[in-house]
Amino acid sequence: MAKKFKVKQRENFTDKILRAIGALFKRSPKFTDLNEEAIEKKSILIGNHYGAGGPYTYRTHMKHRFMTWGAHQMCEGFKSRWRYLYHVFYRQKKGYRKFPAWIMASLFSLASRWVYGFAGVIPIYYDLNIAHTFKYSFECLSKDVSVFVFPENSNEGYKEIIEEFYPGFLKLAQLYYNKFKVDLPIYTLFFSARHKRVIVGKPMYLQELKKELSSEQEILDCFRNYMNSLYIDIIIKEDEERKARKRAKKKVKS
Repeated sequence: MAKKFKVKQRENFTDKILRAIGALFKRSPKFTDLNEEAIEKKSILIGNHYGAGGPYTYRTHMKHRFMTWGAHQMCEGFKSRWRYLYHVFYRQKKGYRKFPAWIMASLFSLASRWVYGFAGVIPIYYDLNIAHTFKYSFECLSKDVSVFVFPENSNEGYKEIIEEFYPGFLKLAQLYYNKFKVDLPIYTLFFSARHKRVIVGKPMYLQELKKELSSEQEILDCFRNYMNSLYIDIIIKEDEERKARKRAKKKVKS
């Protein structure tokens, strides 16, 4: 079991240093927010993982306050962190060979204690302890700290076009509604490292979707398709239009 959970309501001095260091290595991507108003404090955010790029970018460059669902092993001791990084993150998800995976897991296992502390992680459990994940999420929401979830199935690696979602964020939204009768807004985000873009989509509401869609899978597909559309219909489309304008200018000059 991970150490005692505490809601991260503000950054401490170490967090500010880590954020500044992170910003030095990677410049902030261009953020495009499709909302006229700020993200609500009591909300669920979902985004693509893009390896470690998504969590890193959202945490380092977003000003909105949130805590993130993350593997419980990364909130435990060195051995648990190393095993998860080596076997799951680098070997299974990233596809690294054994020796590079061993090197990366060994290095990041040392630093991950501080990195995950900066990130503000809510441990995800896959057994009866899942109740703790929801309990900790409720504690965050009660203190106006959003919960960020990465719902994509990445067992076969991280992909630009998301193929499958896990339903954990829907379970959280439903449990919160059952207890507090509040239909939490669920915001969808997409990060593209190649295009250096983040799109913040408009919120959707589970109880409203349940009136239109008959199954959990249909609702999951609705969110997944919307996330992919942020990439295809905005990031890719705008990039192609930019390239077309550039080609047109060259043609005029020639």
